[in-house]
Amino acid sequence: MKIKRIAAATLSVAVLSMSMFTAFADIINESTEVQVSEEKELRSRFMSIKGTIKDISDYHSGDGAKMVAIEDENELPSNIIITKDTYVINMDKLAVGETLTVFYDAMKPMILIYPPQISADAVIVGEIDLNVKVDLFNEELVSADNFLKLNISEDTEIVSEDGSKFEGEIYNRKLVVLYGAATKSIPAQTNPTKIIVLDEEKPVILDEIAVNGKKLEVKPFLNDDSVVMVPVRAVAEELGYEVGWNQEAQKVTVGELLSFRIGEDNYTMDDTSGIQLYSAPILEEGTTYVPLSFISEFLNASTAQVNSQVVIEAVPVTQ
Repeated sequence: MKIKRIAAATLSVAVLSMSMFTAFADIINESTEVQVSEEKELRSRFMSIKGTIKDISDYHSGDGAKMVAIEDENELPSNIIITKDTYVINMDKLAVGETLTVFYDAMKPMILIYPPQISADAVIVGEIDLNVKVDLFNEELVSADNFLKLNISEDTEIVSEDGSKFEGEIYNRKLVVLYGAATKSIPAQTNPTKIIVLDEEKPVILDEIAVNGKKLEVKPFLNDDSVVMVPVRAVAEELGYEVGWNQEAQKVTVGELLSFRIGEDNYTMDDTSGIQLYSAPILEEGTTYVPLSFISEFLNASTAQVNSQVVIEAVPVTQ
């Protein structure tokens, strides 16, 4: 079995309703909730889908990134984006007609488009003779969904993504676990054959915002609470809304009904009671920024923050 990573770009978009994804018995990485007490439930952070490769193309971000179109057993399509940050098993087998099993982080922001574009954390090309689990594991090495407990032995190979021996602690890290037999207990217990410790995610630096594919000159940023903030005038006007500004009241209007004030987490529609988005609009060097959720909440747009880019898709309005 050949395992390697590919060089690619750090751009990807992902999404679709989880109800459209098929669970696979041979890949133990489902979204099934496990009841561990009357008050607490755990859910896997990582999801998986599996399908047959229908097409492979270069992804528009360049630098070797690939867009892989697949169809699952129900003929539902998905577009999988493989970047330099994707851990790939059997990359040399990547070809039309092969199967592709994809693991992705369900906690990442997602954009509602169809077919979904899924940013892969790890993929398997073809079939392998081991089970695979991608998840976070606690100090007892139990997975986040309480499905699998790892019993490390002298025979367990633990490596970094580059294949070198990993010497640090593996709990609270993103792991790709390859294993054979497991007990029927809850959680199931196994002596893993191999564990790949995925690289720590690098701090996000947002350097681009695109609306319906058009790159804007003004950049988004993360505020102190890690909320994505976007320039409201540039985005709204690109979508066909008129934007007004009252200097004395520090008030912004978008279209005929929507308004808010700088520094107040209170967004109103037609003088109705305000809606809170848990982040107030701010004014930076003459530009007003709002949380990314403002765009989806009020401007009927699908949005996502994906690595260094913010993606916004919507049908422009006519006022």
